[in-house]
Amino acid sequence: MKPPIKPIFGWVALWCLTNTLSGCAEPDGGVSSQRPDWLPEHFPSLPATIEISSQKRELGRWLFYDVRLSANGTRSCGTCHEQPKAFSDGLVTGLGIENSQLPLNSLSLVNVAWREELTWYRQIDSVEEHMLIPLFADNPVEMGMTESLMLERLADSERYQEWFAEVYPTDTDPISVENTIDAISAFTLSIIDGNSRYDQWYRGEIALSATEQRGMALFFGDKMQCSVCHGGLFFDQPQTEPERRHGYFNTGLYHLFETGEYPVSTQGLIASTGNSEDMGKFRVPTLRNLSMTKPWMHDGTEFDLENILDSYARGGRLLQSGSNAGDGSENPYKSDLISGFEMSLEERADLLRFLMSLNDDSLATVERLQTPFCQRRAGEIINPPCEEPFILE
Repeated sequence: MKPPIKPIFGWVALWCLTNTLSGCAEPDGGVSSQRPDWLPEHFPSLPATIEISSQKRELGRWLFYDVRLSANGTRSCGTCHEQPKAFSDGLVTGLGIENSQLPLNSLSLVNVAWREELTWYRQIDSVEEHMLIPLFADNPVEMGMTESLMLERLADSERYQEWFAEVYPTDTDPISVENTIDAISAFTLSIIDGNSRYDQWYRGEIALSATEQRGMALFFGDKMQCSVCHGGLFFDQPQTEPERRHGYFNTGLYHLFETGEYPVSTQGLIASTGNSEDMGKFRVPTLRNLSMTKPWMHDGTEFDLENILDSYARGGRLLQSGSNAGDGSENPYKSDLISGFEMSLEERADLLRFLMSLNDDSLATVERLQTPFCQRRAGEIINPPCEEPFILE
């Protein structure tokens, strides 16, 4: 059983053209030869810049889920990136300490190892660099930490004293901000998932249903052209510029003041570039694990996939009431790719069924990605054996 031409282009030829993630060729310094046992066999090797030892990854797992890393001891990285939610948080927009509202929806961390630009629009190019924002930024405050407080708390733990010394044996002071971020990054970059029904079909292990196959034909076909933006192995790489890993588009989500502005709190790439043409442009997110990552869109304002498809079919979202009312199809900054298309109810159902084939339900229980700290439901521990979480005295 072999994939049709369109998926082959999206998965193989595109990677070969970009020389970014392809297993077809390994240019000098481009792709690592390491193949950890948790890396799906049909995935490319990890980028050469990524080195993940099992010891460092395990230290990073503990740190990722440890509330010591928030000023008031209420939040960890895993609070905004929950495993059962494909490492998103299920909220409209994220929350910082003391439930302070963040401006954007929390993106899934799954398969982040192959992203070359992070966040919705800031174009940060490494997990390590990005981690400084939730840990230490004060506008808005997320975890509210200071470097001195973080190091003090970690140094107070005998477990971390021993562990950092083992993972970083040549460092005079193993417990450092740099090493803490390095370890968490190692775990974050190992959050890799590739066992959806689509992956199993691609490997020749199962057959997709007739409905899923019809939906796949629509997804990769010329009528709806979903794969033009959501191409590649991770369904997040536009095919409009093959040399680029990521793309940023205005999809006609808003149209304010008859000038095409977006709500002032979330205007997209224009905040980084200052270019008016970048109004409302946000990075293309992955379509994997959609059932686990709702609500959707950069500001978490969509709770219904049918509504999202209907908006694309009409060439932009129509908001008939409220402070953000407007017809996104008329936005002057909207991408030419969002031009609308005819879609029957049956076609919509088929396309949704295909999108559901990109879910990996087993991701929620992968043991190597689970929190090591005890979780309780109705007073009972649900993840033994586990460690009692840090409690701020």
